[in-house]
Amino acid sequence: MNASASPAFWIVAAAMVGVALAFVLPRLLSRKPPQRGTSRAALNAEVCRGQLADLERERASGALAIADYAAARAEIERRVLVDAAFDERPAARGGGRKAAMAIALALPVAAVILYFVFGNPEAIDVSPTTAQGALTAASDPAAFRRQLDAHLAANPRDGRGFVARARLDMAEDRYAEAAASFAKAIEVAPKVARDADVWCEYADALGMAQGGTLAGKPTELIGRALAIDGRNAKALEMAGSAAYERADFRAAAAYWTDLLARMTPGTPAYAELATAIQRAERRAALSLPSVAATPGN
Repeated sequence: MNASASPAFWIVAAAMVGVALAFVLPRLLSRKPPQRGTSRAALNAEVCRGQLADLERERASGALAIADYAAARAEIERRVLVDAAFDERPAARGGGRKAAMAIALALPVAAVILYFVFGNPEAIDVSPTTAQGALTAASDPAAFRRQLDAHLAANPRDGRGFVARARLDMAEDRYAEAAASFAKAIEVAPKVARDADVWCEYADALGMAQGGTLAGKPTELIGRALAIDGRNAKALEMAGSAAYERADFRAAAAYWTDLLARMTPGTPAYAELATAIQRAERRAALSLPSVAATPGN
């Protein structure tokens, strides 16, 4: 990320920090101790993590413009800092003023550091086109691709950006290009490399690129997804499909049975998978034993 930020960024950042301090300082300066009970920061942290994950998915799918994503993420991070400050318990009577001074000094520094690590100050400079209507893959795929390519050229380590481009390629049946983008995303972003769903999408793209089969490397990629999250629904479904494809019907039934236990009974998807398991189990029962295991050999 370019270290130099525009004046607009600093103005917006200062305003956001000022708002945060306006919420934090009056509470810390009050003599009334906060009520004991469940930590507000602990309760809200989980909510904020979910919101950040939603933002990542919306940006990756093209539903959220890069500038809007950056602004929304900064707002969530600001709320995390505010909640953490509200949750502070004074060590002794009269310590509120010291805590207020510490927060007043630390909060701006922490906010700037967090934004420089996770955000994009240049995103404040929104072009007139973006301000009037953000481009999405659905509204104008060609323009969105150009915008995404330009973003990735300026930010070559944006793993989620490469995931977005891979998904765009998948939608356009450009499977080899999608597989290459998924591979790049995993290479440049450790966080993406820890996402089991991305490994599954990578396996799907590579399988489609090689004619619709999961044999070979796609199966290895599915294994990587299961190593990250052994309960991942997409990974279990694909692992069962790969096993069925290579005629390992017992393994297919085992993977799908594990997945079925995590599904809601009575749904069409549950019934469909249950039927597939029965089919795999019948095929497994009819499979001939190996020559080495055949009696008399």
